[in-house]
Amino acid sequence: MRFALIATSVAAAVAVPFAVGASGPQMSGDQFLSAVRCTAYQDIARPDAELAEVKYQLNTEARLQPAATAAQARAEVRDIARNAVNSAADANVSMISQPSCAGAQLATGADSPEAV
Repeated sequence: MRFALIATSVAAAVAVPFAVGASGPQMSGDQFLSAVRCTAYQDIARPDAELAEVKYQLNTEARLQPAATAAQARAEVRDIARNAVNSAADANVSMISQPSCAGAQLATGADSPEAV
């Protein structure tokens, strides 16, 4: 009985990290960066928008993406925010170049590669 308990505990301790590692990124790097950009622009254009769930999903996905992709996403969000602040200072908020995000459907949980 004691041996079975120890063996089960060891198996669980070894299997959990492998299971977490096997659940790699759900998006390609390009899809992830596109979703991050679109969310950043939506956050600027409509600050009252309900983006908490999308941001949570993107933060979770960032942990699964390669470090370079996650770093690039953070840098792009900073650049978008910096441009928005500079544009707001110039009273040209509407002049922010926002890409078409019509296909970004991360919030709906769409799985298709064209979704983001």
